[in-house]
Amino acid sequence: MSLVVVDSSGGGSDGHQEKPSGQQQVERSLDNNGNNNNNNNVDNPWYGWQTDYSQLQDDDPTCHVRTCFVQKGKFEDHPSCPFTCRDDPADLHPVSPIPHGWIPDATMLHRMFLDGHDAAGNPWPPTLQTEYCEEIGVFGGPTDDNKKLLDGVPVRGMLPSRNNPQPGPKIFCGVYTMEVNHAGSVRAMRETWAPHCDGFVAFSTASDPRIPALAIEHEGMEEYENMWQKSRAIWKYIGDHYLEQFDYFILGGEDLLVIPENLRQYLSTLQQTPDDDLFAGRRFKGYGKDNYFNSGGAGYVLSRGTLRKYITTGYDHPHCNPHRHTAMEDVMIAECLRKVFNIGLTDTRDDQARERFHPFAPGNHLSWAPPQPGVHDWYFDYNQEWGLKQGLECCAPDSVSFHYIKKAANVRHIWSLLYLCNDNNPA
Repeated sequence: MSLVVVDSSGGGSDGHQEKPSGQQQVERSLDNNGNNNNNNNVDNPWYGWQTDYSQLQDDDPTCHVRTCFVQKGKFEDHPSCPFTCRDDPADLHPVSPIPHGWIPDATMLHRMFLDGHDAAGNPWPPTLQTEYCEEIGVFGGPTDDNKKLLDGVPVRGMLPSRNNPQPGPKIFCGVYTMEVNHAGSVRAMRETWAPHCDGFVAFSTASDPRIPALAIEHEGMEEYENMWQKSRAIWKYIGDHYLEQFDYFILGGEDLLVIPENLRQYLSTLQQTPDDDLFAGRRFKGYGKDNYFNSGGAGYVLSRGTLRKYITTGYDHPHCNPHRHTAMEDVMIAECLRKVFNIGLTDTRDDQARERFHPFAPGNHLSWAPPQPGVHDWYFDYNQEWGLKQGLECCAPDSVSFHYIKKAANVRHIWSLLYLCNDNNPA
């Protein structure tokens, strides 16, 4: 089975050796900014962990990438293809004991990307099969609306050079999830887009420093109908432990796919500093008076200044619903920021009114059409105030995020289409 071999060093064959390691680069940057956070020291025993993907021949000979898309796209749907599909829970064997009070090393994945290899010396992020560049439908068939949209606009990501990192603000990417997703969608984002963020943590129901994932404690049950309490706890944790290390913070679920370079570039165009107010994402106007919020599914961004206000004043403020149990975490944070701090939404469209943050997968945005008269469509209703563009006009070339990318194989497929299949790799 062929592999996509990616060399994103951007500095010639010997350029990478002349640079300090990714671990050293991040540490020096933090030191120069006056942030001496012990999460970034060289004693992280989990730094460089990665499953060995070099033994593809151990799979059933009938395995191919399309196998990974069948049914729900989970390991139990293709148990004979663990190396091809890269989602075997057994690979995440029990982790060694985690010290009490452990704080996730948020910059670990980015440092590994800068180093370009894992602890065993294998390329990292791991190479991907060239089959991911083909037209592959959601269930493995030949009709691929995701590819039609991404190629037609086109939407692209640019692999950053290891020797010349992209300038711009430092971005922290967080996702909320559960342990059952660690081996599938979380592992897929760990090996694709997450290392392009300056910091990344998965907030989960179990801790695993190799991802890194943290079991986040919160008020009430661990259930969808209590997402606001989990989200509150996540924002508080991020603010308490990472506020001064990063400039902007994006949060979404385990079915979110972020294009960090496009987010960093977009934020660089704003006429403000990270300590100014910013609440950015995909604007919605829900039902009811003044129900403006950013879609939680598409991921939303808080500036350092906004997050500081939330954790110091808003977290327990009575107008911020500190004890409400609801799934509407995106509505709750918007209401809090609006009522307590007068922080509203940001129009994140490009100069042709094409959206950058997307609540659906690329193919769904390509095929969406307004409802017939008399037919209810919440998406149409939530966007009536500013309108929606259809087809290839829906999405900006520098789009930042897509949602409902639930299958690990589809994460790798879309990431390949964005970064690997069209000569986007810097020479």
